[in-house]
Amino acid sequence: MTNVSTRKPSQIYFERLVFMAALLIPAAFMQGPRVLLTSALSTGLCMLTDLVCCRIRKLPYDVKDTAVPFWGLAAALLMPSGIPLALVVFSSVICIALGKHIFGGSDNIVFSPPAIAAAFLIICYPSDMLYYAKAGEQFPVFGEFGGTLVHSTEYFLRLGNIPTATASELLLGNIPGAVGTVNILVIAVCGVCLLIRRDNSICAVLSCLATAAALAFFFPRAEMSGWESVMYELSSGCLFFGTVFMAAEPYLVPKKLASRIMYGVVLGYTTMMFRYFGQTECCFVFALLITGALTGCFDRIVDNLSYWKKNYISSFEKSKSMVQHGDIKLTDTQEIVLPEKYRYNTPPIDGEIKKKRRKSGKEGGDEND
Repeated sequence: MTNVSTRKPSQIYFERLVFMAALLIPAAFMQGPRVLLTSALSTGLCMLTDLVCCRIRKLPYDVKDTAVPFWGLAAALLMPSGIPLALVVFSSVICIALGKHIFGGSDNIVFSPPAIAAAFLIICYPSDMLYYAKAGEQFPVFGEFGGTLVHSTEYFLRLGNIPTATASELLLGNIPGAVGTVNILVIAVCGVCLLIRRDNSICAVLSCLATAAALAFFFPRAEMSGWESVMYELSSGCLFFGTVFMAAEPYLVPKKLASRIMYGVVLGYTTMMFRYFGQTECCFVFALLITGALTGCFDRIVDNLSYWKKNYISSFEKSKSMVQHGDIKLTDTQEIVLPEKYRYNTPPIDGEIKKKRRKSGKEGGDEND
């Protein structure tokens, strides 16, 4: 487990939950009150699934574990407003049962639970996950929807077309998309608040967005300028929402500063590669699943680089300086001493060889005699 700050993860997740819940206000106003129903249902079912799994595993249920309602709300915000309620139930079970308990609990999180739930729904039910109500139209709480279902901005970018949405529409969320991913201005304000509260890793967030922006600027997917490409790429799909709220979770982000930068760069690069060569939308969740599984590798890479720098590069520079000042003299043969980390458990064979040589010499002498 890794903490972004010195506080407990439950406190961090509670504050992240409060800021993420702020996205429900513009979402309910623009997409209808049904988003409140799906969000409450997803959050409550995730807590219920956690209770059932704890009973099955014979573990005490921690009602103060605020990570579970956070994951439930995040999973709901990744869905369209008209998602069938049966899929909300399925998503909640997948989110907690597979995302948390199958790996041993919160302290052993390998993949982001809401990313697992969203990935399952996109693969199994793409028609329900990747079609959205037209901007300005609202799904009824109960009953049939009589409006128009359309694709998101990310879909048109994948086809190489230039989206028609303006910058103000992108910022204010007046575009089709998932419940919590279209209100870019609100997400940006919440992201700044999380950074001020030290609930997010600024290195992981900025390195991911900067990598995605650099690739979008130099390699646009449509005939437009680099800056337009950056604007559309960062505001489409769930890249901005996922980077701010999901990528830098306390249970998921690496421990060291350099590891977090590496983690963010790989996440941004993988997301853009999915967008350039993939065949689906909301590919950020798939990139997060891949990068999240490599979190421990980033820490090990940084540890090994630091170890080699300390024990080899630094010692070489020190020996070079001593030679230049005449403190030591280099000879044709020098003893090389491996550090403790790289000393192999080799048996002391020199004495055995000498004993064998003496025995063989005596036997040979007896035969000669």
